Amino acid sequence: MTEQRTADSAEPGSDSVSSTGDARIDSALAALDGLDETPVHEHTAVIEEVHRSLQDALADEAEDG
Repeated sequence: MTEQRTADSAEPGSDSVSSTGDARIDSALAALDGLDETPVHEHTAVIEEVHRSLQDALADEAEDG
């Protein structure tokens, strides 16, 4: 699988993600920015919420078609 990066993408290994151009995706991914300061026992809930938000955005995109 080839990874594509735009000029404003975060560098590999960086702690934050640059704008994707989609506000829903950016909002979902922003929740990961503070994950390293979040207690480990809360990581699952944060990641599950991000995953759900990304799935919802993909489903909306598929419906719009």
